[in-house]
Amino acid sequence: MNQQPVSADAVGFFPQWQSPQQSGGFWFRDIMHNPLPITPMNASFMQPAFSRGASRAIAQLSMPITNLQASTHHGYVYLTAAPFEGSPDAVAARFEEMKRLTMVLGATVLQDWRAIFEPRILEMAATILSFDYGASSTRAVAQFILTFDEMMTEVWDIHMRVNIPPMNAVFGFEELLGGILGPDSLSDGRRLLQGFGNKSLEMGHALWDLARWVRAQDGLAETLSLARVRGGRLELLPSPHAGEFERRWQAYLETYGWRSDIFFEIGHKSWREDPSSPLMQLKAFIALSDAESPYAKHDSQVHDRERLEKELAERLPGEVRPIFHALLPLIQQYVPIAEDHNFTIDQKFVVVTRHGFLQLGHKLVADGQIRDAEDVFFLLFDEIRALAEDSAPADFKRAVRERQQVRLAQGKLNPPSWLGTQPPADLPPDPLITKFFGLGVAPSTDRKIVTGNPCSAGTATGTARVIMSLDQAHRLQPGDILVCQMTMPAWTPLFGHVSAVVADSGGPLSHCAIVAREYGIPCVAGTIVGTGTIPDGARIRVDGASGMVHILDEARE
Repeated sequence: MNQQPVSADAVGFFPQWQSPQQSGGFWFRDIMHNPLPITPMNASFMQPAFSRGASRAIAQLSMPITNLQASTHHGYVYLTAAPFEGSPDAVAARFEEMKRLTMVLGATVLQDWRAIFEPRILEMAATILSFDYGASSTRAVAQFILTFDEMMTEVWDIHMRVNIPPMNAVFGFEELLGGILGPDSLSDGRRLLQGFGNKSLEMGHALWDLARWVRAQDGLAETLSLARVRGGRLELLPSPHAGEFERRWQAYLETYGWRSDIFFEIGHKSWREDPSSPLMQLKAFIALSDAESPYAKHDSQVHDRERLEKELAERLPGEVRPIFHALLPLIQQYVPIAEDHNFTIDQKFVVVTRHGFLQLGHKLVADGQIRDAEDVFFLLFDEIRALAEDSAPADFKRAVRERQQVRLAQGKLNPPSWLGTQPPADLPPDPLITKFFGLGVAPSTDRKIVTGNPCSAGTATGTARVIMSLDQAHRLQPGDILVCQMTMPAWTPLFGHVSAVVADSGGPLSHCAIVAREYGIPCVAGTIVGTGTIPDGARIRVDGASGMVHILDEARE
């Protein structure tokens, strides 16, 4: 039977509230960004900084909520957004101010990102990387790491300030389009966002270019098929092309390797430290024919978008067309902003921050305070604060060992979809919750059908491959259907050789949906239960226009 979204009480998952007031809010599980239990350092450093930075931006942008908070329960991240409360006039005034800011800030948000915000983030990253960890004492390194707190808060403030204006513009655009042409027009409207260059596509194109070069070198493709990663280094059999490949490979990693398979997790190795995932994806691209070129698919998206712009404009009443054309430049910044900020903030800056923590880890190993540098991610940020304030050594070994065991146990839990108090049934749905995070889809009562958000039109029938992490992606064969909890930019190259995607999390404006539309493959996201319901190896049919996935044959391979 389909698994239904369940409450905490139903599965014996007892929240770890920090205050009684927290239980009065509605907290939804953030599967999209944190599908697995997070490390103690992530919970005590990253999530509080996110809450502060996001709430700071929300106030500046006059959002109809007062904050966006993250809370960690048994290692799993839950989010809540408190609605803005006030008189009807005050609420109306806040909405009007948000609309005004959306139009003002949204007009130049991509330009501002490139000229102001991204350089600021790269400046902070350079500060972290250039610090002389080797010549500094353990206490001095701990004191420097305390400065990460305000840097990370500023980064999340920027994150929301560049994402929210174009996202709000898309919400308004869809309200306009759906109200006049009906909900069926939204699928075409979302295709107007596609066909613009961005960092995620650039990463996939660069890997494709490397794969084409490999295919052109006599015998190198066969040599690469046997290559593997050991101890973080690529092991390659002797080849006359090995030297040049290694140079190109390192250049790729230096540009695109500032990311990890697990999103937002500073405790997970980056591609620069362990290139197993990009090597696996390179092998998959090498096996594809030139006809599968992502460049051709992108050109098709551009042509399709330009055609639809004219068609939709002609279908609208004449008095509405000026509004349509005024909104287009705002909404068409959404995908470049969404993917480019992800490249620099959610991926690179997180990995750079990891680098700083690891340097402290090496210091603590030398001091005999932990056994392995990676153990630093099982400390708490307050314990780093104590190190910075007190030069007396501490022995963290026991605490680390116990927390590692707890995290292993957390991985076996069945966390509920939500915690706290459900909102009133008559409360209007928040488009951030429904269209980005993808919550609110009614589950199917038919065990042969899984329902989700229609994110990329088209149908595909094929073999389902339930992939819970990128290290399992080698099981994907060309034409398979990827069934996963979520996809983030590190997963982008997988879209080049699957026929469809089904994801537990995400709405039509999520990364998963964006990339599926760019690659022209069907996508159903926000199923909540897809990975737990669809058998691995089953034959399924994905309808990206209706948001339905039919299980045709449950036989496992």
